[in-house]
Amino acid sequence: MLSNSSQTIENERTIRYYFNSWLKKDFSALDSWFSQDVYYRECYGATYEGLDELKAYINSKSKEQTVLKWDIFKIEQTDTGKFVVTWYFDAVEKEEYCFDGVSLMEFTGNKIKKVVEYSTKHETFRPFKEKI
Repeated sequence: MLSNSSQTIENERTIRYYFNSWLKKDFSALDSWFSQDVYYRECYGATYEGLDELKAYINSKSKEQTVLKWDIFKIEQTDTGKFVVTWYFDAVEKEEYCFDGVSLMEFTGNKIKKVVEYSTKHETFRPFKEKI
């Protein structure tokens, strides 16, 4: 059994491998990264329950989408053991698009059990900068 710090390092490594798998279009290790009963909620509302649904989504999406960047800014573990991952995503389907996001990730042992994603526009502005 891994110590808490060793488990944290392994979980962070799994997160990084998963994000990188989209860049490489290599999803051969999904079984080792996700639990069979994983729940995954995309930032646009789609949900996948179970590893088979997640694999079907990834198989379909990876044929129509090329991920150009999925840069992790920070991985933080909460006091309850969950992970908060902040990132930048850039991809092309019919057109190129990008956004910033946050993934809330839970593990059971060394496998991802739950992912809930949130997104926001990448471009920012300061509407009151000149007014104060």
